[in-house]
Amino acid sequence: MPDFPQVQNMLGLHDSLVLALVFAFVALAFYLLGRYFTSRPLREDARLKQISHDSPYNGEPEAGIFGSWAPALAAQLPESEAEQKEFRQMLRQAGIYQTRASETIYALRFILLVVPLMLAGILAVLLDGKYTAPIMVTGVIVAAILMVVPRLYVYFRRRRQMRKIRDGLADVIDMLGMCVSGGLPLSTGLEQVAQRMTAYPECANELLLLKRQAELGGIKRALEDFTQRVDLPEASQLASLLLRNTNLGTELVRSLALQADHLRLARRQAALTEANKTPVKLIFPIMFCFAPAVLILLTAPAIMQMQDFLRGSTMSDTMKKNVISNQRLMPEEFAAPTPEGGSK
Repeated sequence: MPDFPQVQNMLGLHDSLVLALVFAFVALAFYLLGRYFTSRPLREDARLKQISHDSPYNGEPEAGIFGSWAPALAAQLPESEAEQKEFRQMLRQAGIYQTRASETIYALRFILLVVPLMLAGILAVLLDGKYTAPIMVTGVIVAAILMVVPRLYVYFRRRRQMRKIRDGLADVIDMLGMCVSGGLPLSTGLEQVAQRMTAYPECANELLLLKRQAELGGIKRALEDFTQRVDLPEASQLASLLLRNTNLGTELVRSLALQADHLRLARRQAALTEANKTPVKLIFPIMFCFAPAVLILLTAPAIMQMQDFLRGSTMSDTMKKNVISNQRLMPEEFAAPTPEGGSK
């Protein structure tokens, strides 16, 4: 017959399993309801699907990894309108132009926040009570870290995008000046440069987008949006140069050549600045990696001799053995003869 404590443990495990099943059932019910209400197409969306244009930027937007659930999941992380606008601007600067990219990333942040908390709650219920506090603290920390990961990805992708555009902007300006000097209009020159900028696809995409926006809404609005997408001083200078040429009819070829030379000089100076920072950055690896090993090699013999001296001997036993073992034994026939009449 089982003991009473064993019966209590079995009943406690049974209650934990029942609570876990109830939690899973309720979560599944909310999931199905959210999918049902978010998957119903709106009348405006149905009308917009009937509109077709030749531009590749029009048409049906990509569904994303969460599909029609993305708006419902993204709404669980409320943010102000200013924060949402700033994040959408960061997405554009990172080169992410999908229509539902913002909703997808917010939905992913919500999933990465909820899943660790749910797993921590289930483990806290199933395991012993003494593990509840560490499990919950770990779950909260992991959820907080994972929730920040998508935004960090967008931030670092934005930095990479800006760096690539800065590296290729001088070549873009040179090729654009060649196209304009050959008699091509600005829109055609932008398209030709974009087709030949295979080394910098980020610049090519921005030029194609600038060309299409200029065709739809005018060069002024296109250049304003270009300076917002490419948050670089060099891009702002190029936009002001093209806008001044459009409004005043100034000479564009010479201005583009001067601008390209200025960008190359600035890039060379930035490279020299980074090169001059290298010795300073190498101080810490040298100090913490190479210096201790060199210090040990240089000071170890002196320290060992100092220890022997403090112990009262001038030579350690190991060194004595080495000296004795390395002495050459002299044969007897080569020994010095004993003088005659010498005392024995």
